Amino acid sequence: MGKIPAISQRFTGAIQATDQAQRIAELQTEIEKLRSSQSPALEKQIEALRIELKEQSGEKDIEVKKIRANPNQPRQTITTESIQTIARSMKKDGQITPLIVIPQDETYLLLDGQRRWEAAKLLSWETLRSVIAIMPNDLHRRSLLTFIHHEDLNPLDKAEAILKEVSSITSMSTEEILTILSTVLRRLERQKQASQLTNLVTVTQEEQKTGLQNLDVSDDEEKLLLALLDLALNPTSVKANLMPMLSLPSDLKQAIREQGLKGAHALALSVLSDKTLKISEAKATKERIQTTEHVIQEDLTVAKTRELISQVKSKYLEANNVPSKEFIAINRSVEKLSKINLTNIEPQQLIDIRAILQEKLEEIEAALEQGQ
Repeated sequence: MGKIPAISQRFTGAIQATDQAQRIAELQTEIEKLRSSQSPALEKQIEALRIELKEQSGEKDIEVKKIRANPNQPRQTITTESIQTIARSMKKDGQITPLIVIPQDETYLLLDGQRRWEAAKLLSWETLRSVIAIMPNDLHRRSLLTFIHHEDLNPLDKAEAILKEVSSITSMSTEEILTILSTVLRRLERQKQASQLTNLVTVTQEEQKTGLQNLDVSDDEEKLLLALLDLALNPTSVKANLMPMLSLPSDLKQAIREQGLKGAHALALSVLSDKTLKISEAKATKERIQTTEHVIQEDLTVAKTRELISQVKSKYLEANNVPSKEFIAINRSVEKLSKINLTNIEPQQLIDIRAILQEKLEEIEAALEQGQ
């Protein structure tokens, strides 16, 4: 992406506007566009816009108790450690950056600065410096664009926020989104066209529509893919890295939100299931929680985490692989059907044995399917 134009160039015409509310809305929108652009100059430009927003709307001290959290905030995970870190900084150096809030009756809705607000409550501060913005029509989308490309937004929060926005755009259920996305990407991969889809992330909306038509996707597939592309997201990356977060067991989601477990670690730990370990769900959950605690306490890398998981799996699977008495008995009976023994059996009896064996093979297949 090219260099962001200077702020003065962006707003030469807008500065002439006399409607202050419209001006504030334009500045607020520009902040969100910059946040979604992932430009190297992002934070510098956002700060410049924040200053200009401050000049237009004014900065004021607002009572902390009158500020309320944004229910559409994509960042659902705010660890105690991160709040304490910010609190220490604010206690030492004061509040450096003002909040951005939206007035609502006698309260203010928080648009940007939730961790600073939480830190202020921890410090028992009564007020926080804030700049005022107006209520956007599409609050969830704007909140999402503000946070979606932040590196410190964990993949679980990101996946849930994206799913909520895409569901709103397409009117599709969670199950429909996951099914359609998986289906279209598998087909494009088989046709070796996945790279063409990736190339559509950085082009215009019209070029995206044309590109999807060339890929011969269905109407629902096009609607879903356009919704993701409009958020500057690569559908392939979303499916591989974000959607699996939604199906994580609750204990791993809790570890991500409350203990700072990384997404890659959580996905690796998710294989410790009752199906994989061939044990009860309760026992598998207990084993997974204990392994997760070990990973967090020792701050293991993903590679070390996988080594630990392999050790846990071998502990159960090796025990499960010990031949049972039933297996040994059946195996011995089958081994007796040697070529010499078979030649001494009447043809009709061989036909009967074959029918019995075929029936037993079908029963074995059914048993395997139930165990998967």
